[in-house]
This record gives sequence, structure tokens and C-alpha cells, in this order.
Amino acid sequence: MTNQFELKGEWFLPSNKNRRVHGTLSFHSKEGAKLQLYGGLDSDRFSQDFKDEEIILGLTSESEQVVLHGCFMTKSGGPAFGQGEEYGKPYFIYLIRYTLIGLHVQNADELKFDRISCEIFNLDEWIGISGFINQTPDLEKLKRYEVTVEYKLPEPIDFAIDKDTSGKINFIANQPGFSAYQKSISINQEVELQINSTIEKSVDDLRSYVVGFQNFLILALYRSTYTTSIELSGERYKKDYYGDGKPVRAKIKLYISDSSSKGGEIPKFDMEMLFNYKRIRKEFNLIIRNWYEKYELLEPAFNLVFEQFYNGNKFTVNTFLNLAQSAETFHARIHNHSKVPKEEYELMKDEILKLSPTKYHDWLIDQFKFGNNLNLHARLAEITTKYSNDILDKIIGDKDIFVKQVKHSRNYYTHYSTNCMDKALKGSDLFYLSEKLKILLVCSFLMEIGFTKGELTKFLDNVKYTLFNHLYTWRDEQ
Repeated sequence: MTNQFELKGEWFLPSNKNRRVHGTLSFHSKEGAKLQLYGGLDSDRFSQDFKDEEIILGLTSESEQVVLHGCFMTKSGGPAFGQGEEYGKPYFIYLIRYTLIGLHVQNADELKFDRISCEIFNLDEWIGISGFINQTPDLEKLKRYEVTVEYKLPEPIDFAIDKDTSGKINFIANQPGFSAYQKSISINQEVELQINSTIEKSVDDLRSYVVGFQNFLILALYRSTYTTSIELSGERYKKDYYGDGKPVRAKIKLYISDSSSKGGEIPKFDMEMLFNYKRIRKEFNLIIRNWYEKYELLEPAFNLVFEQFYNGNKFTVNTFLNLAQSAETFHARIHNHSKVPKEEYELMKDEILKLSPTKYHDWLIDQFKFGNNLNLHARLAEITTKYSNDILDKIIGDKDIFVKQVKHSRNYYTHYSTNCMDKALKGSDLFYLSEKLKILLVCSFLMEIGFTKGELTKFLDNVKYTLFNHLYTWRDEQ
């Protein structure tokens, strides 16, 4: 996504297109979009009342149509008055949620599309498919500076998401161009994620599919990633660009702030990733469909883990607490069972109430509400057993000690009870415990969508030196 830009133009409300106000829209990928107007959209009368707008339209000095969706007024200022002198217009500043370039609408309900396309940082390296055809070097030709370049655009990768939605990985390359006197040739390949829907959807709904894929990519890369460009299109937004009576879809650029976007990052390559597309090519369609199917159920647990990657792995006590909460939420949503069978628990409650004095019943009934729920210790014990693999077991070490360390540390940093203070880990020990819990959760998520223990053992073994050397001394095994 363009890191930053500035657009000057006229801005107006859909309901009052004749009143146009000069202003400047500035966008920064981390800070988002801000519109500063020289004059009010309704009138030039200054008011201290802040009025948000659902939609503001713009026409830039380059004749680009702009829709600003979700406009929140954050600041306004009145003109300075001087006796007998002219005075200027008030100014108004809005923070903008979505900036769409390439269309005008009357209201937010018209912002419906059936396709979203985007580029995601490190997606092309993760896919790992190039159209350049490698040839065995001919040393004699190289000595004579004879070079042959052969390129064929790779076929797109199609996959299903749900009954209304499908995805596609597109490969895009420029035509190199030729000249009577050729001095250079350039072919640049890019990889694009495209989400297609059979029904029109809102920007939020379409973006949710992109975010879902982006977060799947985080598990594979074992690092954060972000969109670098986003485009929307739909059947309702067609234009006859060439005047031949054959309208084509308009390409509508979408800009939104993303605090995780960075500049100057070096992409990871296959041997630095937990897994890449080629390693799961045969199962990819099933795995990605499973991922989307389980996303809504497990989103609270997912987000608590993804937050660690988006924060750049900055560690605080809250990092650990969020991971512990993710483990508890994940287990509760996947393994919805209790300490004892529900029917048996109901009989037990009735028997206890019959044997207890009536004056204690209100207190007992309150305890019974959560008395059959599994505690963190029990949930972690099940997770470490069910989702284990050979490499993960070495990273975690003694599972009983690991479970107790997470439990005692979670209890202490949640309640700061002196009873748990001596048992809770602190400083670097808490950091390493969090790192172990994070890879345990990642493996748990991956197994739930179709990865096997054997596959995860192999994947972890490939990157144990690059990603997990701080958690286990692998060289001691040699």
C-alpha cells in the first residue's frame, strides 16, 4: 500500500453537491487518512458542535473521484476577527476510516462489491512459484555474454472458501517491451490474492476474508505481514473507458490505516518459514477451507496470538496473559466438556443442597454455576497432550512443570496474590515461557485445520535453528 500521499481538491456531501469546499486529504499507512477543510460542508458559520459524516465525496485537482467513508470530526477552528477587517473561513478536520479512489456514491449502502484484490507482503515468497524457467548454465555462452531468458506466466491457484466465496492467487507480470535499439529488458512478476463473491458484500465483509488469509500467512511465516495494496470492484461499477460500448469494471483503490505495516523489511524465504505453499500444495484447498470454516469459532483465540506477531514480538506481562487466555479460550471452544458429566453434576448438586442448611443455598448455587468448568491447569494438560509432536515436546520440556508454570504465573499476574508470587516466573523466564506457549498454540491451530503431527514435526525440525534456538539447545543432541 502506498506509504503516504496528499490529495488537494473540492469536497462536498452527496446531499449538497453544489456546495464544494476546498481542502486537503493526507494519508499515511500507519496513521490513516485525515481531511482538512477550509470552510464547512453545510455553511461557513463556525460552530463548536462536532458533526460526523458517513460519506464525504471529493474531486481532486487531478479529476479523481474520491469517497471518504466514516468521517469523524476531531477538530475545528474559528476565524480571527478584527474590527472593520475581513476575516477568513473556519477550518474543520476529519479522521477518515476508509478512503476509496475511483468512484462516487450517494450513501454507504451503495458501497457493495463482489471482488477484492490485494498484495500481501511476503505472499510471493511464500507461494514460491516463478515463471522464469531455470536453465543449466552454459559456461561457454556466459563467457561470450550470451544470455537466454525464458518466462511463462504461472497458472492461477484457485481455492474455495464458502458457498458464496472463492479465492484465487493470481500471477501478474509486465510485458517487457521491445525497441529497435534494445538496451535493456525487464520482466517483473508479482503475486496477488483475489477474493470473489457471488453476492455483493460490504467493504468490511470482503476485508474480513483478506484478514483471514493474512493471518493464516502469519502462522506459515511465523512473523507479521500486511497488505501493500488493495483494490475493489463490482458489476455495478463498470465504465466505458474506451467508448466502444463495452464497459469494464472500474478498479477502485482502497486505503486504510494499518499499524502493522512497515518499511524496509526483508522478506523471508522458504527455509526461514514454518511452512510454505509448496510443502502443503496437495492439501492446500482442504486446509484453507478448514481455516475459514473454523475462523469465526476460534477468532478470539486466534487474535490473542496474532497480536503478538503484529506487535513485533514486543514482550510485556500482558503478552503472556493474552497467550494464556488464548489457550483457555481455544480449549473451551474446541473441547466443550466439563469435569464430570452434566447429568451426574446435576444429581450431585441436588444431593449437596438436600444435605446442606437452607441458609447456605444461595452461596452454594452461585458456586455451582462454574464448579463444573475445567480450570486452566486441566485445559493446558489436554492441549499439551493432544497437540504434541517430537520437536514441540523438546521445546516445552517437562509438560507437568510447563503447565504449572503457566498456571501459577497466570494466577499471579491476574490477581497479584502473594500466594502465587514465589511460583510465578519473572523477567526472561516469563518471556521464554511465553515463547513456548505461543508455538504450542500455533501447532494447535494448525492441527485443528488439518496438519498432522508428522508434518508439524518435519516443519519445526526444518526451522528449529532459525526460529527456536533460544528455547532448546539443539546442538546437544549431535
